[in-house]
Amino acid sequence: MNKRLQLILISVLALGLFVLLKSLPDTHCALLHVDHQPVLDKGLEFCGVNEQANFYRPKDLQFPVKAEIKFNQKDGELRLIKTDGKLYYDYEIGLSHTQKVHLHLKQNTGRNDYIHLHPVSDDFGVWRFKFPEEFLRGNPGGALQAYVDFVPLRSGRTILAEADGTWSNESELGERVSRNKIVSLTTNTYKTGESATLRVKLASGTTSQALKLKPIMGTLGHAVIFSTDPKKTGYAHMHPSLEGQEYESQPTLAFKLKLPAAGDYEIWINIDDGANDYLVAPLRVTN
Repeated sequence: MNKRLQLILISVLALGLFVLLKSLPDTHCALLHVDHQPVLDKGLEFCGVNEQANFYRPKDLQFPVKAEIKFNQKDGELRLIKTDGKLYYDYEIGLSHTQKVHLHLKQNTGRNDYIHLHPVSDDFGVWRFKFPEEFLRGNPGGALQAYVDFVPLRSGRTILAEADGTWSNESELGERVSRNKIVSLTTNTYKTGESATLRVKLASGTTSQALKLKPIMGTLGHAVIFSTDPKKTGYAHMHPSLEGQEYESQPTLAFKLKLPAAGDYEIWINIDDGANDYLVAPLRVTN
């Protein structure tokens, strides 16, 4: 191959790579939420009017990172491995929704459960986390599917990864206890591929008491959607849009989502009423 042809091929490849990089989302949340234009209210961040979350299977996106996770009885460790085999260290990752690494653990056997954790890196690039007591209580352990999202400072773009493992805990099976409850879950559509606004009305477990939501990761709640079929891996990580009913005695949080493939799903709501609380409701997507 002559030098002229080599230069042409290199130029074409460079141009293609440039176009690809420009087409990628260029904000911390733009991958998780399309058209990320946050709205600020009372010091909290809500999703913009045209913003919606997507359901992703991280392995399909083939990000240049591999996640390895290990579970102990009451804690665990996560390694985020680059393509060159080196680990991501704390100083290489930026803040996204007040935290550096978001770890979503969906429990598929032993007990149906979910937990959202924020591992902290040690000096060797191992991200360590502890299970909270409310997750350990009445939980015998089981198969855990892990989803990770974080933002390397070098690129400024969200990266997703997934891993799985088995966790053992010395506890007899008991139900996950929530202090609050979901009064209703409504949506404008259940059809796959359409843009849905999921409105979740919440109430205190004590009927005479108002539910006052407190800030959690910079907003008033988070939601994650998983398929009820463990073989259909993937998730959608959502933040609420501002509609005005978030501060009522029975607050309503609105989450915008491009509905995934038809099937049965669960939506897990993570709120703070003075402490972390998790609520779950079914969601069926139709053709």
